[in-house]
Amino acid sequence: MMTQTLLGAPLLFWGVLCLAVAVAYYYIWPQPGPRRLAPRTTQEHVVLRYFHSLVWVLLAVGCFLAAASLGDLGRWIALLGIPVYIIFLVYVMRDRRKEDAARAAQRKGAGARNAGAPQ
Repeated sequence: MMTQTLLGAPLLFWGVLCLAVAVAYYYIWPQPGPRRLAPRTTQEHVVLRYFHSLVWVLLAVGCFLAAASLGDLGRWIALLGIPVYIIFLVYVMRDRRKEDAARAAQRKGAGARNAGAPQ
């Protein structure tokens, strides 16, 4: 029953490893810094907070199902991790661009205020 392997290691091992990574990413996530200028919306917060862990949970469930001889179902569940991860990456990039734009606007505003100051 639990004889399927991936790279020579049992799928049960890979499932446990994926769950460990999911737990780690649950606690280590892209938190907004204290000096952040652009606030995050609720949707951005949810995606950035939970989707990366969700990818690893989907991979773990896929491994466990495949180890239990439900390979087709496990494969489909694991493949659900791909669009979830893509959504996560899109939000990470958008969040960084949003913050960079806010910082650039702040610098531009500070430059304009200082342009008329005597030197």
